[in-house]
Amino acid sequence: MKSKASNHFPQIKTHDNEPLLFNPILKKRFKNRPEERVRLKWVEYLNHQTDWPKSRLGFEAPVKLQQEKNNLRADLILYSRQMKPEILIECKAESVKLTNAVGEQAARYNQEVGAPYICLTNGITDFWYKVSNNSVSAIEASSGPDFPIKPTKKFSELNRDFNYWQDRGFCAGNFTATDKEMLYKSITHFWSDSIDWQKTYLDFSSSPFEFGLQQYYRIPVIDNNQKLAISFIANPAGSTHLVAILNKKGQNHALLSIHLNRLSEGHSDSAILFHSGEMKQINAGKHFTFFKHGFSKKLIGQLPLYLMRFFV
Repeated sequence: MKSKASNHFPQIKTHDNEPLLFNPILKKRFKNRPEERVRLKWVEYLNHQTDWPKSRLGFEAPVKLQQEKNNLRADLILYSRQMKPEILIECKAESVKLTNAVGEQAARYNQEVGAPYICLTNGITDFWYKVSNNSVSAIEASSGPDFPIKPTKKFSELNRDFNYWQDRGFCAGNFTATDKEMLYKSITHFWSDSIDWQKTYLDFSSSPFEFGLQQYYRIPVIDNNQKLAISFIANPAGSTHLVAILNKKGQNHALLSIHLNRLSEGHSDSAILFHSGEMKQINAGKHFTFFKHGFSKKLIGQLPLYLMRFFV
């Protein structure tokens, strides 16, 4: 089933210009690794949509298996009121397919943990299991009285304002109050289920800009040969960029970055386009009136059409 954490994003803290994952429970920064992103997406879900106490979340509890020389670590354990393991959550990278072999690994961990419930997740899909009398059986996650996690708030009810998106690396810098509201509403709609473009994390080893391009993206398909990767990215120096990467026949062909702070202020040099080995500065306002008419769901839904104009 679709992961309970699929619509959430981990928090980001920058150190020495490097974006690091931030665990709000442990108050610690971690390297930006795939499995850690998935674990922190689950932490976000538990913090924002359930009333599971933070004091009953356990991270990387050591697990000693007889066939292993060294202790292994369980990703996330949710404890009962009696501080006994209630749910073992085993997190895999979003690129990892959840197979029987992966499920067997989680079950082996749970032989030592002893939790009555196991969740196997890659942040996109969750597989749930119940353990009873040494038998493990697959179950469906539900909101019924017997299921251990009780959602207290719908995802659509969350207050995701500018600060929320800033904490997750999607926006930064100064805007007028009107433009700031328009921006966070646009980002919120961009990541909502109303938009059906694929979601994925893209990890780039380099960037032509002073900020990294690694972030969650949405991937609208333009035609049989072309697709875009689109995201909002915060520059730690204090600016917000709408980034679009044009992919043709499986190869990245061009890169566009619209400096939204400069666009909101009416600057003519508000975008940079890398295309055919050349860099061009562009007045994004001529093609893209993002802030002119306020928040528009229609504009967000038509982002690919607007952004493709820059690549012509």
